[in-house]
Amino acid sequence: MKDTTDEGRSLIEFLQEHHAKHIPECPSNIQFIPFTAQTRMSGVDIGEEKLRKGAIDAVEKFTSLTLSYELAHATKTYAKQGGTPLAVCKSNRILGVILLKDVVKPGLGTLFERFRSMGITTIMMTGDNPITAEAIAKEAGVDDFFAEVSPEQKLETVRRMQAEGRTVAMTGDGVNDAPALAHANVGVAMNSGTQAAKEAGNMIDLDSHPTKLFEIIEIGKQMLMTRGSLTTFSVANDVAKYFAIIPAIFTPFFPSLEALNLMRLSSPESAVLSAVIFNALIIPALIPLAFRGVKMITNKALIVLRRNLIIYGMGGVILPFMAIKLIDLAIKTLGLL
Repeated sequence: MKDTTDEGRSLIEFLQEHHAKHIPECPSNIQFIPFTAQTRMSGVDIGEEKLRKGAIDAVEKFTSLTLSYELAHATKTYAKQGGTPLAVCKSNRILGVILLKDVVKPGLGTLFERFRSMGITTIMMTGDNPITAEAIAKEAGVDDFFAEVSPEQKLETVRRMQAEGRTVAMTGDGVNDAPALAHANVGVAMNSGTQAAKEAGNMIDLDSHPTKLFEIIEIGKQMLMTRGSLTTFSVANDVAKYFAIIPAIFTPFFPSLEALNLMRLSSPESAVLSAVIFNALIIPALIPLAFRGVKMITNKALIVLRRNLIIYGMGGVILPFMAIKLIDLAIKTLGLL
């Protein structure tokens, strides 16, 4: 009843739903033993009695006993299906096992496929046994997994990847995840997780859904793409305007610049006025794009960069050439100069 872990809460909810009449009153002389990554167990001491639940090998070590053949066979079979078996003991006697199953969030496979298309590798790190971890990894569709890892090993994995030049984003909810969350480049703690995890992360996912990590990455990439696209367009736009103004103004003084006078504007005055009018029109036109953002393309960074250079780089050159020439023709036709 005092266990705040996910499995602890789910056990109480299951008992309240199916076996409420069997739930005893909490004794007054109870001492709660919280779960730790070192013991991999939790439980209570009631006087001389020591009740524990936890990983199979941890409970076997605690009791100096091994599971019966029937229980060992059941736990191995269940683990292959992606379940997590927990043994329950009372002092030096193993009472049985609890079989838990993590609910894999819907849509994770599609999400991880989108990660892969962006060049992002997904890794699951868990304290579960290798059999359970492998089954869940296959069901979720992650690229790789590490089983029976300690908090120190999770932290070391994050540091090793960062030393290799990678940017690491991590999501977690337990005390075990806190050190790695704190050292990851982006640490997202689940709102349903422990206080330690929430304090260690950079941000907290109020919906407690791992797919939010993709939204965070997507928004960040979209912001970078928008800023880069606008900058590319602005630089290309300026280059085009210089080709319009400089040759038109200085060709009379430096005839050799005639080769750069690609736009053949009617006069230096018209060139300057056309560029000013175009500038006054294009800046307000870019404001909606800046607010809305460039459309996010789920692909590798180099492919997205090449695409944006073509669209906003070449577009930033071609559009001013065409627009300034049309404005110049309009000025000449209307006789404004």
